[in-house]
Amino acid sequence: MLRIGIVLIGLVLWSCNSRKSEETGFSYEKFSELFPSEQLSYQLTDADLLSNKDTTSIRSAEFEAFISDSVKKKLFGKTTNVKYIALARVKAPKNTSYYIIKAINGNKRVALLVPFTNNQFDAAFPFLIPDNDATTKQTSTIDKSNAIIKGVSQQKPGGKVAEGREVYQYVPEAKQFTLLLTNPLNNTAEVINPIDTLSRKHKYSGDYLKDKENFISIRDGRSSNELLLFIHIEKGDCTGEIKATLLLASSTTGVYRQSGDPCELSFQFKGNSVVVKEGGGCGSRRGLDCSFNGTYTKKKEAKTKTTKKRASSK
Repeated sequence: MLRIGIVLIGLVLWSCNSRKSEETGFSYEKFSELFPSEQLSYQLTDADLLSNKDTTSIRSAEFEAFISDSVKKKLFGKTTNVKYIALARVKAPKNTSYYIIKAINGNKRVALLVPFTNNQFDAAFPFLIPDNDATTKQTSTIDKSNAIIKGVSQQKPGGKVAEGREVYQYVPEAKQFTLLLTNPLNNTAEVINPIDTLSRKHKYSGDYLKDKENFISIRDGRSSNELLLFIHIEKGDCTGEIKATLLLASSTTGVYRQSGDPCELSFQFKGNSVVVKEGGGCGSRRGLDCSFNGTYTKKKEAKTKTTKKRASSK
């Protein structure tokens, strides 16, 4: 009987230790249940992040190991004593879910965007990092086209507001965030055309203008149906840019469409002008108060002057 009792006690202890081990490991289902579900578009401001009092802690050593020391060191300057709070869960395409997590170390608070695809951890991305400038306001958004927009606005003297933004797209296959657009705050640098010096022998190659701040450059591509495109728009603090390939769908029409980019543009060539129309999803490529839409007129190229030598008579 004594031996049977010892065996039973051993089984009970083993069972308890087994359950304890399972509880301390990472469970995606239990992890996901911590987060309230949110719909697109999802938005988080620095004020909301700093004032958030939620104490739904993520208590999993395995999850903490997902966040690399390099990420923690970049955000906090150290890799230990970081606490994680569950903020929101957002459904994304391709069996991916985004988890918005508040990370705390000392007096510093940041928000991480952590995607899981097929219930497996993918990456950790700094979604929102509040600064100490009282004149700025930061807002991070996941919009309906799945673009991740990190925006900052700054109050200027006289009531003017300056804006900056970065736009990213998450690519589950590569487990990485791709930068689509960057417009720095208080950017006063001259616009540099990255394809300006390239060949322009095709009949549609050249520069098409609304004005000096809103223009399209088209240059020769690898074939007659594939051209190089750079488009820049600007209206006050609202800007947008695209550098890509323009595909000719017919003798008078072209299209910009790129995998991973929700923005689509159509181009209608007529005479010495081109009409551009957005096909949707271009908010990830520009500000809210400007548009790629419009008619752009082709700039006349300066002709090179040649001087003829007069034949001398003897």
